[in-house]
Amino acid sequence: MDWLQQSCAAWRTDEGTLEWPVLGIHRLTSGGADYYLNDLAQELPLAADQWKGRAEWTGQAAFRLGLVGPVVPEQLRLVLDGREPGAGRRLRSERATNFGFDLTFSAPKSVSVLYGLGGEEVARQVVRSHREAVLGAVAYLETHGVTAQRRSGDERAVLGTTGMVATSFTHGVNRNLDPHLHTHVVMANMVHGVDGRWSSVDQRGLWAHREAARSVYEAHLRADLSSTLGVSWESGRGLSAEVSGVSPVLRGEFSSRSADIRLQLSQWGAHSKRGADLAWAVTRPAKTTGLSFNDLKKDWERRADAVGEAGIAPDTFRGRGRGAGDGQATTLNEYRFSASLSTTSDGAVRRRDVIAGLGVAAVGGATAPALERMTDLWIPPSRHVGVAEEVHAPRKVVPSRHLIAALGPRPVDPKHHEVWRDGARAIEDYRQRWGLRGSEEPLGVAAGGQSLSSLPAPRLADHVRTTRTIEIARQRLGRTEPRAMEIDRGR
Repeated sequence: MDWLQQSCAAWRTDEGTLEWPVLGIHRLTSGGADYYLNDLAQELPLAADQWKGRAEWTGQAAFRLGLVGPVVPEQLRLVLDGREPGAGRRLRSERATNFGFDLTFSAPKSVSVLYGLGGEEVARQVVRSHREAVLGAVAYLETHGVTAQRRSGDERAVLGTTGMVATSFTHGVNRNLDPHLHTHVVMANMVHGVDGRWSSVDQRGLWAHREAARSVYEAHLRADLSSTLGVSWESGRGLSAEVSGVSPVLRGEFSSRSADIRLQLSQWGAHSKRGADLAWAVTRPAKTTGLSFNDLKKDWERRADAVGEAGIAPDTFRGRGRGAGDGQATTLNEYRFSASLSTTSDGAVRRRDVIAGLGVAAVGGATAPALERMTDLWIPPSRHVGVAEEVHAPRKVVPSRHLIAALGPRPVDPKHHEVWRDGARAIEDYRQRWGLRGSEEPLGVAAGGQSLSSLPAPRLADHVRTTRTIEIARQRLGRTEPRAMEIDRGR
């Protein structure tokens, strides 16, 4: 049984099962370099002087080893075998059974449809935005999720590393020739720890930070497409987001792999994950290669017409030329943020949960650096990385109702986000000084209720100072309308 047959039951390279994972992580149980190198995409509509789907090195540790630009096949084989690409010196234990990881970043279906039906200029920009978003997620993982382990038991320590030794392969279709933009980041199972030693990856960090990396990728993709193409976004299934103007009918038409798997499961009467894995393997067609973007585009347009869809709605690019979609990028959706944090397994919050929640809450998108800077305002970075990140109480990062009532939802722009946080701290400090634990009024004075004149003099003076701080914060945030708590004439 060859490498692909051995692996297909355990991991998928460019297909999902019933719900396509935005970020799939799959272990490579054999070198497998040739599997990727023999399938360099031809379906990407890029200009002659640009990257054409060829494999390229990525990751800070790769660059430190002198691996830059297009991949030389023998170098990829060496690093997947845990060896230095030049001299062939072994850098990880030869007993390792895991050769590496395939981190597969898949664009939301509406983005893939935009790639397929938006025209060649749009397709090129979608690919550029996708690749930038992948790089943002890779940078996040290198900083927080790619770790090494030293010792074991009670003495076990988790260390940071210099990053990934990896290659990237980007494709525009799946095996059913649906538009499906995705990138395989093939990462060797070897890392250079901050202690100077090479070793295998502590894969627990990859799995622990998977949702955060997924969220970084999606948020960065949304921000870039909003900025460059002017698209806007709407809530999708669960906490996902889809391009406004790409109809559910089109998304369904170009999700034929999922439809094939569902049909197979229905015929079997199966409902388990094991059944889904088998249905994925049974329905998986042979890969078709060598098709150009123009040939594929004609077929995609024919299929869209067959289901009664003319293509992408005209108002999809309504924000084009303004540099943003439709104002969604200005604030976070606080409900989505809270919902994201409610899914943690132990009820506690780690830094990775916050960055994942912020990415989900930024419906209009946020760049990877912006997400990092916003997260730093609530949970500063520490020496604990990977699976060892510190635990925090949710109340430390989830705004209370009285804060949102006073300041509105938090901004996506990191500078404005800091203004919001400082205003929130002023309110919380005031509430703590005067024991306002149960009141939903930001400063404890309801409209039409207790007048300011009845407050003790020290609290009245504190109230005036804090109110002024809030007014300044609201002005800097562009929210200058008066609030009940700010104006009380003693009526």
